[in-house]
Amino acid sequence: MDSDFYKEFENTFRGSRSQIIKILSNYDGLIDYVLNIDNDPSLLDIGSGRGEWIQKCNARGFQSIGIELDSEMVKESKDFNLIIKEGDALSLLDEFSAESFSIVSAFHVIEHMEHEKIKEILVKAKRILKPDGLLLLETPSIDNLLVSTKSFHIDPTHITPIHPDLLAFMVKRAGFTQQKYYFINGGPLQYSDSDKLTKILNGVAQDLVLIATKSNLRNNSIFDDVNLIQRDMRLAQTTLEAAIDFDNLTMNRYAQYDEAIFTLRRRIIELERQILFLRRIYHTNFLIKFVKKIIKLKRKMWRLMVRSKKIYKSLYNFSINTELYIVTIKKLYKIQSIFFLLRYLEKKIDNFGYRICQYKLVRKSKKLKEDYDLVVNHERNLDSYFNTSEEAKKIFVDLNKDIKL
Repeated sequence: MDSDFYKEFENTFRGSRSQIIKILSNYDGLIDYVLNIDNDPSLLDIGSGRGEWIQKCNARGFQSIGIELDSEMVKESKDFNLIIKEGDALSLLDEFSAESFSIVSAFHVIEHMEHEKIKEILVKAKRILKPDGLLLLETPSIDNLLVSTKSFHIDPTHITPIHPDLLAFMVKRAGFTQQKYYFINGGPLQYSDSDKLTKILNGVAQDLVLIATKSNLRNNSIFDDVNLIQRDMRLAQTTLEAAIDFDNLTMNRYAQYDEAIFTLRRRIIELERQILFLRRIYHTNFLIKFVKKIIKLKRKMWRLMVRSKKIYKSLYNFSINTELYIVTIKKLYKIQSIFFLLRYLEKKIDNFGYRICQYKLVRKSKKLKEDYDLVVNHERNLDSYFNTSEEAKKIFVDLNKDIKL
């Protein structure tokens, strides 16, 4: 593996220095606990990487030392004036005095080690811890389905997926009297609705942290005071807890649906009964029968009127287009007594929206402009007809005679 591979890998996939220091605020409560019980706090961080955890603890007054195997990481850490020992942790741990550190920590280290080496490092960590000191181990949570099946394998140096119960068992066998593990750092969907399956896949805890001590002298309030952990540590659900929430919410919703469906079915049955009752009344009531007959008769009369109207229109259209009709109308207009009657009828017909144009009954236009154009055109036709028709001139002479009378 290239000498700068792991440094570049960490910078790409782990996050920036400021981001990691922010994530490490998970352990502010643990730091406060140690500062309250130890006047000379000290820290040994195994696999210190770029040194963010050491930098954070130094800022709170700890005397901190890191152990790191990667030379590039060691160089970067020393740029921040951090004390780092380069080499293999199992060898370097023997150099430290017994009961010399308040905290021995290892962040995302043990998954890089074989089972036997994990056992060995736990025993050596117990030796160098102060009587009231704390062991802090953080590792990817294989309870998270996406972590165990995908992101765990992105690091080519990962060897051992860590089961939390096995780790707790190994810590106890190494001589630690009390220990407890927590699921932390929920996925990006941890605050989504519990009825979403994606929350189970990408909303549960991504990391596991185990805290252990080898002494009961101070009643280990770090475990007894739940608020000390919950205050800062971003506790998150396990996959099973998220699945239980999913099931409970889903079952409650289904129960509500079942109740609503049952209520609707009862209402439908009631409405069907009412419809049957009303149908019986409808088919047996005399008034209803009478009304139905009236409606039936009305429909027949309407159909008869429609047919009659069509026949009338057909006969009318046929008659007004015949030569006999035109000749008859012309003769009628020559009869003086009938002529004035026809003019009177024209006025009445005009009120109903019709006019007699060139001896034909036509509908008046509803548009004033078209109506005006029709009148102008009609008058033009009359003038033209008068100038070319001997018959029209004869009628005009007859009318003048009557006026003289």
